[in-house]
Amino acid sequence: MIDCWRVLSALREYYSYNEPDSELIPICEASARELSARVKPNADCSDIRLINAAAAIANYRLCIKRLHTDEGITSFKAGDVTVSISPSALAENAEKEKSQAIIAALGLLRDDEFLFRQVSI
Repeated sequence: MIDCWRVLSALREYYSYNEPDSELIPICEASARELSARVKPNADCSDIRLINAAAAIANYRLCIKRLHTDEGITSFKAGDVTVSISPSALAENAEKEKSQAIIAALGLLRDDEFLFRQVSI
């Protein structure tokens, strides 16, 4: 299984979360379990691509959680300069990062997808 402490470390490093471990560990554990279920049997669960993908999944979940609880900071002002971003843009960016991280780890994941199409002659 993917180590949730390494996922937490990557989450803090890449996404700058400052919340206490007690708030982030459950989300990191859930993300690690979700991704571990898709890992190929012979894959190394300590591979950085898997750690980063689990951290990206955790980041996405945290962004969605903040979107629904209005906890996310979406603007700040420094002197005469105001910077703002919409909550939906934050969620879109997190989803893109999650997708890119999973794509980077695809070689380590089982292909559980199935596509069935009719062939016309």
